[in-house]
Amino acid sequence: MDLSERPGDAARRRLTLLLRAAITRGDHPERLPTDDEIAATYDVSRAVARDALTALADVGILTRTRGAGTLPTDNRPTPFNLLTMPAVGGVPQYSMHPRVIDVATVPTPTMVAARLPTAGSEVLRVEYISVPDDQADGVSTGYFVLPKAEPLRTADFGENVYSFLAAGGLGVSATDFVIGAITAGDALALRLRTRSSSAVLFLEQTIYDEAGDPLSFSVVAMRGDRLAVFSHAHS
Repeated sequence: MDLSERPGDAARRRLTLLLRAAITRGDHPERLPTDDEIAATYDVSRAVARDALTALADVGILTRTRGAGTLPTDNRPTPFNLLTMPAVGGVPQYSMHPRVIDVATVPTPTMVAARLPTAGSEVLRVEYISVPDDQADGVSTGYFVLPKAEPLRTADFGENVYSFLAAGGLGVSATDFVIGAITAGDALALRLRTRSSSAVLFLEQTIYDEAGDPLSFSVVAMRGDRLAVFSHAHS
């Protein structure tokens, strides 16, 4: 297998990712530097700078208009700040900008039963969409073990699923994540207002109660073009 890369292609790849990161972080809130300025700053040719900016314009991260310059768009990713993620006790301080759209008792799906072995014939289903700026960037469907999760029916969801559990008087000992990428498909694309062929970040989340038993299982889909995660880890 030939894994080589032409120098020009490598330069374009590096610059495109660096500029995307800068735009996501808000380094250029109003206007980006000119092609010549970017070329000088990043020590690349003007052609490489132009190609990188064009690539970001093609995916809607920025717009390039003669006379107006290069501007970031509202389609740039929205940071979901995962500032604190304690494994035991406490409530992580981050917001998923949730808007709850469904709370119901439903028959336990077979796949959910396999991950929540203490669940009976019914579970509490809680679904929310993430709406950081008036559009749905993600959708989460969570299944909670009954009767333990009964207090969640009337609990305030708060900023994230951990604040939701805390509001219901439920503690957490651990969380497992499986993270990957999928193609949106028609139904999910309609919910997230994106193209059915779009790549979407897909998560499976299992949360364990204070005794170490599985308490909830969630499936989460988030628009990859609207998502950026900031995490600060410390010992």
